[in-house]
Amino acid sequence: MIFNLYKKDLLGLLSKKEFNLSEEQKNELISLGQTSECKTLFEGINNFFEKNINNEPIELSLMLTLVLQRYHYFYKTELEWRTYCNNFEKIEEKDPGEFFLTYISKFFNDQIELYNNSYQEIIEEFNIEKWNKKFSQDIKVLLKNISKSNNFQEKLYNCEQLVLFLQDTKNIYSSLEVVGLEKEKQQFLAHTNEVKIIFQSLNHLVNEILKQIIAV
Repeated sequence: MIFNLYKKDLLGLLSKKEFNLSEEQKNELISLGQTSECKTLFEGINNFFEKNINNEPIELSLMLTLVLQRYHYFYKTELEWRTYCNNFEKIEEKDPGEFFLTYISKFFNDQIELYNNSYQEIIEEFNIEKWNKKFSQDIKVLLKNISKSNNFQEKLYNCEQLVLFLQDTKNIYSSLEVVGLEKEKQQFLAHTNEVKIIFQSLNHLVNEILKQIIAV
């Protein structure tokens, strides 16, 4: 499933003319998709990132940062999934929907709780309410909605709402425009972008899993 997602991401990378990728770079990215190990894929992307992060154009560096964060999440999730599966000695046969709810949704529910709580701690640490009260309140409401969700479907929906909010970079930058603490602001924005990528990637992975379960 992760490699299916990589193929989609790869098509996006290769189709963007503004990235100005050389044939050598394109071939290197394509060859990464030929492996069958998530660890190898992540390490390959990390190696490509380190070689090209400071290259022009800047759009490529920004995109590579996003891709690296995305596949770091996938690699970490694969390791956590293997550990999680050790909790089950015997898997009961169930219909697709019940199988997902019994064995899979709890894993991703716990992930969402972990990342949601971590981001709440970051918000408190940076005390963004002093920067912009409304902006702080908006984020806190979205995070509270995630933690107070009654079921996994609702929790996933509320994660998507947070992602949509965080994707509005124009609103975020305008909300923090008057903040004079540039170093702290950039650190907060880096954490915020990482959370956005994680929840985006989690949502895509869940959708891929559901597709495969239904197709069985």
